[in-house]
Amino acid sequence: MVIQFKRIKKTFLSSPFLAGFFVMAVMSPSQAHASSLSSWVSSLISAASSAVTSVISSVVSSVSSAIASLVSSASSFLTSAVSSIISWVFSASGCGGAVSSGTGTVGDVICNVINSSASLPGFISGIAYMMGMIMAVTAMIKLKDHVENPSQTPISAAVKRFVAGGALFMLPIVTESAETLIIGSSGAASGMGTGVSGSAAASYGLDAMMVALIVDIFKPFGALFGAFGYLAGLVLTVIGISRLLKTAQDGPSGPSGVGTIMTFVLAGVLFTLNDLMTAFTGSLFGDNDITTYAVLATPIDGGAIDDHVLAVISSILLFMMLVGWVSFIRGFFILRDVAEGKQASLMAAVTHIFGGALAVNLGPLMNAVQSTFGLTSLGVIFT
Repeated sequence: MVIQFKRIKKTFLSSPFLAGFFVMAVMSPSQAHASSLSSWVSSLISAASSAVTSVISSVVSSVSSAIASLVSSASSFLTSAVSSIISWVFSASGCGGAVSSGTGTVGDVICNVINSSASLPGFISGIAYMMGMIMAVTAMIKLKDHVENPSQTPISAAVKRFVAGGALFMLPIVTESAETLIIGSSGAASGMGTGVSGSAAASYGLDAMMVALIVDIFKPFGALFGAFGYLAGLVLTVIGISRLLKTAQDGPSGPSGVGTIMTFVLAGVLFTLNDLMTAFTGSLFGDNDITTYAVLATPIDGGAIDDHVLAVISSILLFMMLVGWVSFIRGFFILRDVAEGKQASLMAAVTHIFGGALAVNLGPLMNAVQSTFGLTSLGVIFT
């Protein structure tokens, strides 16, 4: 009996039995705990995945909405700008003015050029948006390079590209800011005069041909100056933004250089040529109207001869206005060259600007000269 009890005790206390008992008594609860832990981890991962997916979807949706809003704003801005240019061309007097409009004249050719270029602002903006995307990608690459090797790639390289890319994406807002820089929130423009007097339609001489030509091309050339100013302003804005990538060692062409600042200023000037000329008129003569309608203080015969004389005087005045506009615009480009440090004279820029403004305002200038010499009762008055 004692021997049998010893065998049973030896069997219970043997290593295989203890190992089995340990597995049943200890490991089984651990397996249940592990299973519970695994289930909890799985649910946590699933919840985190759902949260991350939701956040990514929200971010993508927000970015898509922002891009759609930006594109819509840009499209609306460009469409309104192009429409204003086209409406300027086809004003009340017709494309080409009062003489032979719409019959294949030189004025109509100029109008056709402007109409054919109506899509250029959108093309330039499309290029700016593509450049903005490239800037954004290169900015992220530069940021990665900075994180990996800060001493080799400064953080400013990424920041400058982010700023330039954002500005290119917001090109309509930047152009509007450049315009507001020059004229404020609104302007009262009358840069193409108050009208033309007289008529040479019944004549067939060289003077009548000159009158017909000038009257035909005057308004189209005015619209051409406006279209050129708008397109050149867009290009200069893109150039100014691209200069943000340069360094201070580039001098006037650097991010904060005088040349870069003048690039944005010139863009604003080109966007607001008509309003700026009106401001010059008000500053010089105290009135925003550029008076071009000629009236003889002492009539000759009160009929056809008076009309012929007034038509010739008006055509000369309109020609001088066109020359003045070219000089006025050229003066600001010379001023930018001075800021860039090129071989240009500040005096030449000032002469072009003020000389051009006086040529455009030749009517008010002649009124002032006649008033000075007391000839208002004998000469030609411009109203």
